[in-house]
Amino acid sequence: MIKPINNTIKTSTVLNTKKSLGIYLILGIMVCIFAFIIEKNVSLPQVIIRPIGIISLTALLVLAFFKPNIPFLILVAYAPFARMLVGDFETSAKALNLTNILIFLAIIGCIAKSVSTRNKIFTKSSLNLFIFLFIFWGILSLIRSSLSYGSIYLEHYIIGLKRWLTPVILYFITVSFIHDRDTSKKVVITMMIVTVIIGAMAAKDYLNVSNRSLEESRVGGVFEQSNTLGGFFVYNMFLFLAFFFVYFPNFRYFLLLVPFLICFRGIQVTFSRGAYLGCFFGGVATTFFKSKILFTVTLVFLIFAILNPVFLPAGIRNRLSSTYYDNEKVITTDIEDIKDNSALARITVWKGSIEMIKDHPFFGVGYGLFGYLIPFYAPTTLIDAHNTYLILAAEMGIPALIIFLIILFIMIKNSFWLYRKSKDKFVRAFALGMLGGLFGLLMVNMFGSRLNSEEVSAYFWIYAGLIMAIVNMKKRKIIT
Repeated sequence: MIKPINNTIKTSTVLNTKKSLGIYLILGIMVCIFAFIIEKNVSLPQVIIRPIGIISLTALLVLAFFKPNIPFLILVAYAPFARMLVGDFETSAKALNLTNILIFLAIIGCIAKSVSTRNKIFTKSSLNLFIFLFIFWGILSLIRSSLSYGSIYLEHYIIGLKRWLTPVILYFITVSFIHDRDTSKKVVITMMIVTVIIGAMAAKDYLNVSNRSLEESRVGGVFEQSNTLGGFFVYNMFLFLAFFFVYFPNFRYFLLLVPFLICFRGIQVTFSRGAYLGCFFGGVATTFFKSKILFTVTLVFLIFAILNPVFLPAGIRNRLSSTYYDNEKVITTDIEDIKDNSALARITVWKGSIEMIKDHPFFGVGYGLFGYLIPFYAPTTLIDAHNTYLILAAEMGIPALIIFLIILFIMIKNSFWLYRKSKDKFVRAFALGMLGGLFGLLMVNMFGSRLNSEEVSAYFWIYAGLIMAIVNMKKRKIIT
């Protein structure tokens, strides 16, 4: 009796593996189609777009009830492309776009899956309360400012606040949707596929602009903004390195160094100093949690490269040197007397932001008003604080900043707990990649508002949901 049972288990495992590979192949092809449409600027007439859209969305609606994983995975694959592939079906309705439609279908799928598996629709986690507080404080900021500035302010900024809050919904969908290891694995791999394709797109885009000046050759990719693209790579690229570290010395996982290097190349061509520093901190954090010996070797190598910039890639070396050099001549090493206008403007706007926070410490000046009010606090033309932490505190008050930092702390704490406690290699690799990405995120957002784009922050909130969903599975002993 033992042999037939074992054969049945093996057959079932093989079938599940083939099924998963088929899903990854379909999602990979779909993401490649997204990339092709963007790269070639393909434009289809309404007579084709609308029938295809209606048929596709009808099919996804049916799948939401019977195969709820599919619409959710498509949402995960599509999210970073939402800026350039809006999917409004050539209508003027602001709410009718592919992001909102896929979120709606994912919610239906989440409910359908909960009913079929008899799991609770809303899953509890230690992060829920603080995310609710984060949402509440954002809405409170908008309402309070509308009372001060009138209905015109509310009409102007309510759409912006909605776009700011939309990715947060993905956290609740993810944490409630994922109840098994297989689904979590599919989501993680889908995000890795998307990341490497976006990296390849960035590398290709640079070939078309590499002969221009440094500033003109910066690649913005699918986000149309180079610093944001650099932040995206920092948040996601350490998953490849983490899976390589955890599964080493399995030869197959050496291949993961290829997509990691593609993402690193993507960071290079953004010429984003914040992304370079984020990559540095993310890499150091990943090696620190993996092995103290590996961490020491990595740190020594990086310090050596910094002290001897001739060993750095030319693009990185030139971008960093532009802060203090002009035509290869040293101008200054004093941070208060930086030559680069971009870096100098950041220091000016940071000082103004601090003064703004001092004047409005509890509720801030109001959501979306930083750009209008900063000239009263600093001689700058910048409309952004170029620092996530400062703009949160300036627009919504110090409590909003504290709540956000608590959210980050809980994510880091639970990632570390999973990495230390889990025996499942996939879970440990995911947790290690999250630690690298989150520490990189902490640094990247010191030099820019790199979570204000819903296309980028979507993955941040999905990761938050993944971490808490896997923690729940670990506590319930669904995974080891």
